[in-house]
Amino acid sequence: KEKPKKAKKESSAFPVALSMILGVAVAVLLFILIPLWLTSWLRGYIPAIHNWVVFNLVDGLIRVVIFLSYLILISFMKDIRRVFQYHGAEHKVVHTWEAVEELTVENARRKSPQHPRCGTSFLMFVMVISIIVFSIFKLDAFWAIFLSRLVLIPLVSGLSYELIRFSAPRCQKGFFRSIVLPGLALQRITAKEPSDDQLEVAIQALKEALDLEGIKTREAQTAA
Repeated sequence: KEKPKKAKKESSAFPVALSMILGVAVAVLLFILIPLWLTSWLRGYIPAIHNWVVFNLVDGLIRVVIFLSYLILISFMKDIRRVFQYHGAEHKVVHTWEAVEELTVENARRKSPQHPRCGTSFLMFVMVISIIVFSIFKLDAFWAIFLSRLVLIPLVSGLSYELIRFSAPRCQKGFFRSIVLPGLALQRITAKEPSDDQLEVAIQALKEALDLEGIKTREAQTAA
């Protein structure tokens, strides 16, 4: 009786693993290999790109253009647009929680669908930080540059995470405001205004997450 269950679990895990592998491969192709190849190709026609810093600036710009084009294209898909609405609902509910307000649709509806600690903002940070980090390690051979970018992904991701975590609480004014603005602007694509039923789903999801962490919501604290 145990064997069929185990076989079923293994068979369902395979598609998930395969989709993850394919996802990583596509990401590497779109955001590392293609920008690097295009920049190397342009270097043969534009002498300024022979400068290592300029090379990485052009490489980073191509990466950003591909990223923005990808987001804009998928935003026209009906299902993805609905996902982006749930994304906006998530942000509104998190804003409500952080404002120490009761988790209700009425309170959440008034909040912004953009949030400074969003994953979309994180990806924008990665795009910018990668230009700086990649410029530090100068290499000549195409495949050496490509492999170095793969190796440096954890470093770029770590630095981006720490920067967004540090800047988000200080994003209301000054220098840190200018840091988070590009990410907030990008969220106009990825975090849409949600419907009330989507807000209800986001509220319930946050309550479940808080319950798992042993954190009481404001209404639960009041009732207690």
